[in-house]
Amino acid sequence: MAQTSSNAKPRPVPHDFEVVAASHAALRGGDPVALRMSDGVIICGEWFRGNEVPRAVVLLSHAMMVDRRTLDRPAGQGLLSALLAAGLWVLWIDQRGHGQSQPGPSLGARWDYDTLLFDVAALAAYLQQVAPDVPRVAVGHSLFGHLALAWQARSFDVAGAARFDGLVLLAANVWLRRHESWRFRWLAKKLSYSALLWAARPLGYLPALRLGIGSDDEPYAYLAQMGSWVFSGDWADRHGHSFLAQLPRVKEPILSVAGAGDRLMAIPGCQLRFVSETSGPITHWQVGRRFGDPIDPDHMDIVRSSTLRPLFDDIAAWICTPGRFDQKGGAL
Repeated sequence: MAQTSSNAKPRPVPHDFEVVAASHAALRGGDPVALRMSDGVIICGEWFRGNEVPRAVVLLSHAMMVDRRTLDRPAGQGLLSALLAAGLWVLWIDQRGHGQSQPGPSLGARWDYDTLLFDVAALAAYLQQVAPDVPRVAVGHSLFGHLALAWQARSFDVAGAARFDGLVLLAANVWLRRHESWRFRWLAKKLSYSALLWAARPLGYLPALRLGIGSDDEPYAYLAQMGSWVFSGDWADRHGHSFLAQLPRVKEPILSVAGAGDRLMAIPGCQLRFVSETSGPITHWQVGRRFGDPIDPDHMDIVRSSTLRPLFDDIAAWICTPGRFDQKGGAL
């Protein structure tokens, strides 16, 4: 596969972390939390924990070029609020360089996909530390969804690694030729990704905010690593270790949610073929008017449209279903 480079600092133990004093403000009235990764970067977010033992603990995070606020739009009516209404504990996180987890690329920060992967590993370890006896579920839109799945596959090779007991993937797949059934759409994907790389090369990062395509910029090394999958046909780390080849080892329950109006980023059929490479129970929901939903959601609508509150409630109900996560003895 094509090799990419990153100037991110070395991580002596990639998935290690330290809880540090939070200096950022809460966005939705939760408890601010800050975790220092082993390369010194601080990941910021917000804890929502009730007094009752929850059915599950959720790690919730966002897509590329945006921040965690997309997961509760409008405030109090989004996915985050639905999870909280169901009594779940939620750790709502901004990935590095996004939202409150600064600095970003415009200030010189650089990372690649592997760096984000070990951030997920550290967050999984933190969740295990906080709630060792409760099912732990990663809920991710787009980027964070496939990062969580990549870590789930990779974790088998890391001694003592924490894992998730279930995954909810919202418009989350990676672009691989084997999953794309339409040749012309595959060409469109290759061309669009080439355009992203072209736009990111001059500055060393994609100026998403300046271009009006997102609220958060992305570094070139990260985009180049993801682009290598498009052109090589494998989903792998920078050393060539394939996440794709390890997917059959993943046996935890997965809820896959894709929008009928998503015509490029996460095509429902492509996403289903992607998650079907795992070996556990899969629930796949295609959201759209033909299925009784109010809209055909596109890539961002699937988390940002207030008309989909019933869907968000259904996602919470899926997580809360008794017996869903038998490896933890069932939901508490």
